[in-house]
Amino acid sequence: MDVQQMERWNSLSVSEIRILREIVARLDHGEEKIPIRSVAQASFVSTTSVVRLAKKLGFDGFSELLYSLKHERMSTLSPGMPGFCERIIAGEASLDELETLAQTLSAAPGMRVHLMGVGYSDLTAQYLSNRLLEHGFFATTKSPLDFRDDRQFIVIFVSESGETRDLTFVQDRISSRGVEDFVFTADESSTLGAHSRHCILVDCRGCRAEKDPDYFVINCLTLIEDLMARIRDLQKDEEEA
Repeated sequence: MDVQQMERWNSLSVSEIRILREIVARLDHGEEKIPIRSVAQASFVSTTSVVRLAKKLGFDGFSELLYSLKHERMSTLSPGMPGFCERIIAGEASLDELETLAQTLSAAPGMRVHLMGVGYSDLTAQYLSNRLLEHGFFATTKSPLDFRDDRQFIVIFVSESGETRDLTFVQDRISSRGVEDFVFTADESSTLGAHSRHCILVDCRGCRAEKDPDYFVINCLTLIEDLMARIRDLQKDEEEA
């Protein structure tokens, strides 16, 4: 249960963080019944504030939030139980890099963004390109080597192995130009991972089973949605400033 991730990616206030940590602390102590009034009183807020937090996190109300947190805690404590899915798909360092990417994109909305992948990873690159286009960014899946203008740009590579030759070729050519590049990969020691300025290490695991399928692309898409949510929050903060 990554409470810090929930706090960071949902831009929680101090009181909201206090509510969330109060609930998690009670779960960690094994409390089965957690009344909303008790949580509100311990967090020095009203029950309305607790419900508002639940809705901000995407739940219909306190009961649904509590159920989700209990479910997640069970999957963390019972790794042998079938049917529960692994929720940690990227480490803390990678989430920090994802935050850097969100900040970089939000700081320069007119910057050109190149999304590059091959094979199944191209699905991820195409998806992120389309999501960025929806939010007004100049996103393209074309190689930056095809452009001859002086416009500022960044490159986002997607490669599970980190050894895709077409991508390492492009990375090698842009590295000498001081271009910011981000890499979604399952191997941080690979060519792309080791030579990138920002490596986002993505777990390939999915549901807990002896023979798991490869969840790299699915996990990348999940992180992309977290990224887009964070970008929207940053854009909203900028509009309200």
